[in-house]
Amino acid sequence: MKESNRLTVEPQALASENSPMPERRRRVRRQTNGARHYHHSRNNLIYGLWAAVSILFLLLLLTAIKLSLYAKEVNDLNLLQARQERELKRLRPQLAQLEEELAELVKQRLPGLYPLEFDKVIPIEKQYIHHIIFTLIGKEEDRNYEFKLTLRNGGLTAVHPIVKVIFFDHLGIQVAGSMIGVDENRMPTLDVLERGEVRSYTQAINLPAGKEAKYFTVETDLPEYQKLRQ
Repeated sequence: MKESNRLTVEPQALASENSPMPERRRRVRRQTNGARHYHHSRNNLIYGLWAAVSILFLLLLLTAIKLSLYAKEVNDLNLLQARQERELKRLRPQLAQLEEELAELVKQRLPGLYPLEFDKVIPIEKQYIHHIIFTLIGKEEDRNYEFKLTLRNGGLTAVHPIVKVIFFDHLGIQVAGSMIGVDENRMPTLDVLERGEVRSYTQAINLPAGKEAKYFTVETDLPEYQKLRQ
């Protein structure tokens, strides 16, 4: 009996001695899985950082290329501007001489022209005309001319002067005109200038698109009834 009991107890003792082994295996398995998960997360982080650094490097490279191209373009424009300024400086005296020659030719072809100057009193040595002043009016992109003409009657009798202001471009081509002393139908008005009287008239001139006046002239006349009386 004693021997039988001993034999029965020994397997139980063996079972109790072997029972911690599955628990250790589970712990080892969990540790292994944790280590694998840690290495996998670490690898993903490294790959993510590498991708971010690569994208940042590409962006910096593209920015550097664009800045280099922009700097080259600016440098080319500066060189072109410098060449144009040198060429303009070289041609400026020739251009000034050509303008003087052209102005002389225009004056020879159309004697009596006055250079058009703004905000300046221009005396006119003609009958009944004292002086004229030109002013630029309107917006920068749509400028027109306005003039103030002063008449003076230095004669012994009242007169009805008819004044025509004609504008020419730099080639001597007429571009605009204005009349004082007549209505829109070219009929004389009753605007009589008395003896010794001084009077001013203001009118605006609308030039054709793209045209610019360089010269002007002033013509004076009298109605037919006053011509017959004189």
